[in-house]
Amino acid sequence: MKQTNSTGWADSIRVRRARVADLPALVGLYKELHLDDYSYRSPSLGEMRKAFAAISRNRDHQILVAERGGEVIGALHLMIFRHLGHGLRPLGVVENAVVATSHRSRGVGELMMAAADKIARRNRCYKMALTTNLKRDRAHRFYERLGWRRTHFGYSIDLPL
Repeated sequence: MKQTNSTGWADSIRVRRARVADLPALVGLYKELHLDDYSYRSPSLGEMRKAFAAISRNRDHQILVAERGGEVIGALHLMIFRHLGHGLRPLGVVENAVVATSHRSRGVGELMMAAADKIARRNRCYKMALTTNLKRDRAHRFYERLGWRRTHFGYSIDLPL
């Protein structure tokens, strides 16, 4: 269940759709997500604005942010993947889920995942899926605590520019 302190810290968190004004915070959060990925190049704010504009026009993409006291402290990207299988029910895919290091273990990630779950259900998704790096044991424990199960064996391949 949600772990909050006696002052109800997580009660002050608001999860909402990202806005252009959130992009500088997203750049910082994504840097934290890729701390051990030496090939990661942080995009410029202009590049982020252009990509965000394109993503925002697509109803099947939602970038959610967690905000506390006007500060963006977490984010995730939910994609509704429509396909021809599973009785035409789509799949919800969570990507780039991150909470600022200084705000972890306070219920922020749980609130964001609950918001993504609500959107996926509203879109009649038959399931939600995500991938997480094998090295991220703490993230694995977090997802398992929320009821996620390891159900598949996945592969990835780097596609250098």
